[in-house]
Amino acid sequence: MANLFRKRVFLFFLLSLFILFLGGDALAGYWRGRELRRSYAELEARYAELLWQNEDLQIRLTETRSDGFIELAARDKLGLVRPGETAYKIVVEED
Repeated sequence: MANLFRKRVFLFFLLSLFILFLGGDALAGYWRGRELRRSYAELEARYAELLWQNEDLQIRLTETRSDGFIELAARDKLGLVRPGETAYKIVVEED
């Protein structure tokens, strides 16, 4: 009888270790999956932000390549004027 009891305790112990081993592995897999889902959500948000920035930069690039923008930049930065125009410079005196 004592021998049967020891066998049952030993089998229970082995089964418990096996269940803990599988349960620990399953729990680690759960946490890994949770972390991957969070990372995926962050990457999707970053991707959407980059798409928006890319679209904005494409619009700005198109605008800066236009003749009107180039003319305004030349007038503003280089002080260029068209033939027949008179350029005025306003100087503000500081007290």
